[in-house]
Amino acid sequence: MTEPRQNKGPWIHRFLIALFSVVAGILCFWLLGFMVDDIVSWPGPTYEKLEKRLLDQAVVKQQVALGQQISDTRRKISNQNKRQELLRDSTDSSQTTMNQLLEFQKANLQKDVKPSPGEQQALADSQQRFLANQKQYQVLNEEIVKFNQQLKALESQQQEVNSKLETQRKPIQTEFEVLESKHELMMAVVELSVLIPLLVLAVVLFLKFRGGTYATLVYAFGIAVLLKVGLVMHEHFPSRYFKYVLILATLAIVVRILVHLLRMVAFPRKDWLLKRYLEAYEVFLCPVCSYPIRRGPLRYVFWTRRTIKKMRPRSTGETDREEVYTCPTCSTQLYEKCSNCGEVRHSLLPTCQKCGDTKSVELAAAP
Repeated sequence: MTEPRQNKGPWIHRFLIALFSVVAGILCFWLLGFMVDDIVSWPGPTYEKLEKRLLDQAVVKQQVALGQQISDTRRKISNQNKRQELLRDSTDSSQTTMNQLLEFQKANLQKDVKPSPGEQQALADSQQRFLANQKQYQVLNEEIVKFNQQLKALESQQQEVNSKLETQRKPIQTEFEVLESKHELMMAVVELSVLIPLLVLAVVLFLKFRGGTYATLVYAFGIAVLLKVGLVMHEHFPSRYFKYVLILATLAIVVRILVHLLRMVAFPRKDWLLKRYLEAYEVFLCPVCSYPIRRGPLRYVFWTRRTIKKMRPRSTGETDREEVYTCPTCSTQLYEKCSNCGEVRHSLLPTCQKCGDTKSVELAAAP
């Protein structure tokens, strides 16, 4: 007795199975992505903490203090410049007023008119204001020069401090890169320690249920895990090493598939063997050597796998009678008499089309 063939169901049912298998694979991939993201979110080394621990804090405080002093000095220079602008406007106004008064007195003198005491006092006030503004403007200039000298001195000190800190930061940066690499490696190990067991589980499920009822679900889970493992390895491993890992893994898969295909030909399973026999009988070709089965209406006809569907053999009377048939090329018996009903049946198929008697299908090979 042969194993019963699995019922595939209607096409809409097969379509829904494929659709929900794809959805299940996508959901598994997302779930694994969330797990990996949670692992990656674990805190790693921070440069600020490392710098605070290894950097000379006295020099850091000096840098901060110099920065504040430089800011204060620049602000003072800016204030003095604004005061100079105001004095410049006031001086220009005083000079204009004084010039106008001088022109007015000059005109009066030409007319033999003496200036009044008020006019003379206004001219004197304008002169005093002009001279006072000039003097204050000069004082502000001196203060601005002094502040600029202080600013240059502070900036020079800041450059020296920055140079010291830069020298101290080089080994800190190197140590931070080492710690960051260790953290990334640890994250990769943790991620793979979670994904590798799932990948092993997927392989075990594939080997055990690849031909069973839940094969599509196993495929969806396995593909999702395999893709996530590949992405994690590509993210954490250097590209010069990852390409070797990828090529070796792909080569292993290809070799495994090739070995499986070769073993299927050398040691075929019954379901695969039966499928091959059925396909050969449907196109009237020998299942072993693919030589045309010339019996009945096809005794004097030529055909191939592609042209057999277009042929319409006509009945020839005597040649339509069922008879035992053996392949003339490989000597494989293709049609025989049924041991139950005595009618001619397919030798390499499990069931007699006349009476329904069954037998086991064995590997037929050419001698």
